Amino acid sequence: MTESEKHHEHESELVSNLKEEVAELKEEIEILEELIDLEEWAKADKMPKRAKKYRIRIDKEYKVVEVHSMTGREILGLVGKTPETYLLSQKFRGGRVEPVGADQVVEFHVHQIERFQTLALDPTEG
Repeated sequence: MTESEKHHEHESELVSNLKEEVAELKEEIEILEELIDLEEWAKADKMPKRAKKYRIRIDKEYKVVEVHSMTGREILGLVGKTPETYLLSQKFRGGRVEPVGADQVVEFHVHQIERFQTLALDPTEG
């Protein structure tokens, strides 16, 4: 094999490797949904994924947020409440309920969260 043929073979191999890498990268790129209603997706047993916007339910109010995650404090703030006076919990598909700490980060695209619930820490409030 001549030097030129070796060089050409090496180039072909490099091009082939690059094509494979590009194909793998394309599979990894997530196409963002425009809007995911977390409650609807959970009830339909669909796993959420990254979206440009999420519609979340807090008690009876619906809010649209343009982030993939928020802290408990930020979620409470959407409905004018604070962790000093309210407990926040998240209800998952299937009925499981877990408390959300003030500084705990909730990632909307990871779990099947149906909704958020608040409970006044002082029973005379709310």
